[in-house]
Amino acid sequence: FALFLTACDKPADKPAPAKPETTQPAPEAKQEAAKPAEATPAQEQADYNKLLEWNASQAQAQMAAQQKLQSDLTAAVQAKDEKKIEEAIKTFNKTVEDTIASLDKLEVASPSVKSIKDQNKEVLALSSELLVDQLNLATKAPTEEQTKAYQAKVEKLQAAVAKLQKDGADLAQKFAPAAPAAK
Repeated sequence: FALFLTACDKPADKPAPAKPETTQPAPEAKQEAAKPAEATPAQEQADYNKLLEWNASQAQAQMAAQQKLQSDLTAAVQAKDEKKIEEAIKTFNKTVEDTIASLDKLEVASPSVKSIKDQNKEVLALSSELLVDQLNLATKAPTEEQTKAYQAKVEKLQAAVAKLQKDGADLAQKFAPAAPAAK
């Protein structure tokens, strides 16, 4: 569970997307749809700030959901109650889905911030999938193929988290170059 919970913490360390604040006439908007427009530095900063606000608002909820999952799973495993295990997973996955939906509601004009937003969504989804796989492997006798598939997902999640951390740090450095590195 530690790997999954750690992976879930990673998105919370990253900035989240923001709303675009552009107001363009409709004809220009149609032309812009054909090719992505570069966001202005002010827009990129605004998007980044919104992403940080979203992240801060989600951090406590994510931590609470992880703690509840861990508590529920511990009790279910000790009771050897498979239904309670499944219920705990479903509850947690619903929380992850709600978090992703919340992230989807944030509108982003800046490509760099949109990239972080998309990476957050990918990490959240992969983490949720990995949890289900991890519990299935822990409660059933896995085949070699299932174990290899699980390991491939772990590696994919680790790579996604590493990229998210790097890109998030790069973006943070861009907007706060005088700030010392957090890690």
